[in-house]
Amino acid sequence: MRRTQAAGSPLGAEVWRVLAWVGVLLIAALLALVWMAGRSALVWALGIFLVASLGIQLLKDKLPSLFIFLLVLAALLNGAGGTFDWFNAYPWFDELVHVYTGFAGLSAIGYLHALNVNPGRAQLVGWCAGMGLALGIGWEMIEGLVGDLGFVDTLSDLVLDTAGAALGGLFAWHALRAVRT
Repeated sequence: MRRTQAAGSPLGAEVWRVLAWVGVLLIAALLALVWMAGRSALVWALGIFLVASLGIQLLKDKLPSLFIFLLVLAALLNGAGGTFDWFNAYPWFDELVHVYTGFAGLSAIGYLHALNVNPGRAQLVGWCAGMGLALGIGWEMIEGLVGDLGFVDTLSDLVLDTAGAALGGLFAWHALRAVRT
């Protein structure tokens, strides 16, 4: 995978890297909070988010720092939503997180994919939407194993995941054009 000129653009600005590290620290704080409260299921989830957020930092040579920040923010939103029960307290929060996580995840994945494939805008948006739908189906299957899901909730989650992923693909396409010009 080749490196782009993102380091000299707003996409690669150091502020995004600093904010990403702040997000990692906040996820670690949430992990400590749920650990002390003895909420073992959330300890595992936040542990995974923390490890993933640390691992994402290793992509700094391949992925502009804005994308790293967006991914860490997605992990932080999901972790905070579980820790503070925002998913149940605020019905709109689940919808927001589904759209945003699809956007953040597929903007980064789409960007990396497009570095090698160089697709057109419609191709990248379609590819990201398809990947978002596939990942959303996988996530909903995991949720189905853990608890009782309603059909309408599952269907709306998949629509929101796919919409966020399509927007992520569009963002990735524009970001790639910005660093290549």
